[in-house]
Amino acid sequence: MNKKTASKERRNLPLLTGQSTLAQAAWMMASPSIVLTFLAVSLDMPIFLVGALVSIRQAASSLTDIFFFDAIARIRNRKRALSLSDMTLAVCFGATIIAVLFGDKLQTMLVFIACVFVMGMVDEFQQLLQTDFISDNLNSRSRMTLKYAQMALGGGIAVALTWLAHELTLDLPPLHRHSIVVAIGVTCFTLSACAVLAVRDFSASASMREPATRSPIEALSNYISNTVTMMRHGWFRKFIALRLIFAMVVLSVPFFSLISAESHHASNKGLTALIISYAMGYIVAGPLWGALNNVSHRLVMVASALLVAVAGATLAILHIYDIDHDVRIHAAALFTVTVAVRGIITVLNLYYMDIAPKDQRVNGIAVARSFVRIMMICLSATLAAVAHLQETVWAIIFITLASLVAAVVSLVVTRNRQDELSTISGKI
Repeated sequence: MNKKTASKERRNLPLLTGQSTLAQAAWMMASPSIVLTFLAVSLDMPIFLVGALVSIRQAASSLTDIFFFDAIARIRNRKRALSLSDMTLAVCFGATIIAVLFGDKLQTMLVFIACVFVMGMVDEFQQLLQTDFISDNLNSRSRMTLKYAQMALGGGIAVALTWLAHELTLDLPPLHRHSIVVAIGVTCFTLSACAVLAVRDFSASASMREPATRSPIEALSNYISNTVTMMRHGWFRKFIALRLIFAMVVLSVPFFSLISAESHHASNKGLTALIISYAMGYIVAGPLWGALNNVSHRLVMVASALLVAVAGATLAILHIYDIDHDVRIHAAALFTVTVAVRGIITVLNLYYMDIAPKDQRVNGIAVARSFVRIMMICLSATLAAVAHLQETVWAIIFITLASLVAAVVSLVVTRNRQDELSTISGKI
């Protein structure tokens, strides 16, 4: 790395870390998987609809992958696009607060469905664009530092702000207290939108990108063609296999949150405990997986899957024997699966950034995500139906079994870190 490039990195790394930390804190305090699930159960929405919100969000993300990947790859002003997406998320979460406080049950259900759909599209848009943006402006080591630092710092901010809001609003009704927490998350999204504008995009091609494809038919045709092309690459097929293996494991957070909300939605400290345990999971996940990832990607994948399996088995047994009434039990379970899922998501993201060629980076991640999204839509809808028709604990049991399978398969499929680095070095 020459001195000019190093100087650019030194400028961008703290800015991107600060911006991503604000965004991370916002997602924790207004998480669709945790907070909106808790609010929906508190408002007595049907359990099937609460579980189906996961499918709705995944479906919206798939549409972004299919129809907008080409447009995202050609965006000229990436900073402005990222800023506008954060503002859109702030508006969506703000709308849910208004619906919870002032709307009737039907209006609130419709607002939740619409906002979760938009959140899914915008979140996926951000993920695709950030993958390209960060890869262009930070090297591999800086990307790893950024990813794990934002989890720890964002978690710390979320814990502090949530606990402060809890202590200052003890006299308010539960829904008002919960809405204040979401409002703080909205503020963090707004600050993140402003902060990203201070980052400098040093990509040489940033101002030379061609205009995006606008026709949906042409976008779909490009997507199909891109899928066929990407599937010809061995490195990409392996990455797809890894993403598919962990699809059910990643669904553990919303369904662990659902069973927690069913048990504690009437408690005045239930949501606070879940948000803090969720945020603490991020704090622990950062240094833990950051250290283990230096040993091997495989170690992180296997350990993460086994953590979900252990947490799921423990919670299922306690629930079946009706001894899971303490909110701390559900908070501990949510903490464990949050640590595990963050490890899985982050290591797969870092692994992809390391192995994907620049000209295939955005297109490849769009295809990979769409494949996984389609499976997750089916899986989350199935788990939601099981939770609605039977009990949510059965969804937890299915996730536990899938996690054990994922641990075994990832142990066989992936290689150790030394082999990975040798392969990557050979590509450079």
